[in-house]
Amino acid sequence: MTAAASATELGNPFALPDAEGYVWLKGNVHTHTTHSDGRATPQERVDQYAARGYDFLCLSDHGRITPVASVSVPAGMTLIQGVELHPANPFGGQTHHFVALGVQQDIDCATMAPQHAIDAVREQGGSVWLAHPYWSSVNVIRDVLPLHGLAGVEVFNTTCHCNARGESAVHWNDWMELAGRLLPAVAVDDAHGAESDQRDTYGGWTMVRVRQRDEASIRAALAQGLGYSTTGPQIHDIQLRRLADDERGRRVIQAAVRCSEAQAIQAVYQVVGTLYHEHGRTFEEATFGIASHARWVRFEIVAPDGRKAWSNPFDLERLPAC
Repeated sequence: MTAAASATELGNPFALPDAEGYVWLKGNVHTHTTHSDGRATPQERVDQYAARGYDFLCLSDHGRITPVASVSVPAGMTLIQGVELHPANPFGGQTHHFVALGVQQDIDCATMAPQHAIDAVREQGGSVWLAHPYWSSVNVIRDVLPLHGLAGVEVFNTTCHCNARGESAVHWNDWMELAGRLLPAVAVDDAHGAESDQRDTYGGWTMVRVRQRDEASIRAALAQGLGYSTTGPQIHDIQLRRLADDERGRRVIQAAVRCSEAQAIQAVYQVVGTLYHEHGRTFEEATFGIASHARWVRFEIVAPDGRKAWSNPFDLERLPAC
């Protein structure tokens, strides 16, 4: 098995080698235009994100597709065609908010059950992401577990952050633990305002590791967890090693993390977690142990100004022994 194939299988984007043509792309898969309730036209939104160095973008207007063909796409940018859907919630919670990527035809979900809306997107070859669960007051047991086929979750949403409910990491943890499977996450803007408002643009984005800049490759990397989410900090490398078991037969797992300047690294797993810091000093790399009982782990990088980056989860049960 090649290094790239092994890294893809284990969901580790940081092990995908430059030598095989892999690059990092920056993007936002949730934003709005005047085609629904945004204050920027589709062309303005695309041009603005391109000027800020974004490599991919989805115009996910409410209820109807904003066609990629309706805008002039700047060189070097990839547009993902999508839509935000709002099927009614029959489980007792608020109306669902789903971001659908890769759809080709509008879906009238006003009278659809949420599962039928997910199925309709998947029938078109698209993927469905659970939007801003904290802002939506989502209860994972009630509102999410009855559904099947969701690709992942928004761990951070800039617009919702402006309303004090931007980070949904707890919902992400609960969903993975209750469902018994690992899920990727994205950070998004969900921008509605104009760029001049300086409110809900360029606050959260997702980095993906790909060889091709096309929509299919980007969407595949998102779904496979081959990337990370951030509001500013960079994750340069994460390596996990399973060492020889200790004298009591317990697993010994070591994490090595390289990142932009950080005040702390939070290793989060299904029970408790590990906080790494250096007593008031900042750092850019760290090596530390992961609890032997952890079945999976994800990492949060906390910058000196409090901004965060979130890795996708790693399956420790599949980590080969050294």
